[in-house]
Amino acid sequence: MAFLKDIGKKNSSEQLNTFLGDGTTLSGEFSISGSVRIDGHFSGKLSAMGHLTVGQNGYIKASQQVGIHCQSAHIAGTVEGDVIAPGRVHLTKTAKVFGNITTQILIIEEGAVFNGKSEMENIPAEELYSAAK
Repeated sequence: MAFLKDIGKKNSSEQLNTFLGDGTTLSGEFSISGSVRIDGHFSGKLSAMGHLTVGQNGYIKASQQVGIHCQSAHIAGTVEGDVIAPGRVHLTKTAKVFGNITTQILIIEEGAVFNGKSEMENIPAEELYSAAK
């Protein structure tokens, strides 16, 4: 019960607003005002004002021109496309990322696959979300 009480205390960008479950496939334009967890397959344009979690079975094929825009990301599955997150990006040992990552903090665990370039820079949130439109 304490967990449920704590949820209400977090701001909207930290709460999990959207969940794409394992076995689910979605394509198109996905814009979330909070956080999202992907355990299924998604292809297209993805923008989240909060945190992105890609579960171990999750797969994202991002739009070539736009990529993925989020505040921060925790990736345990597969991502094809660029990730832009002003906060931080954490690649677990099961992560496979084929694309560039732009973030302030990049954590890559031993065993993760990262095939791309990384740029570690301060990205103002206004730029992040205007670029995603």
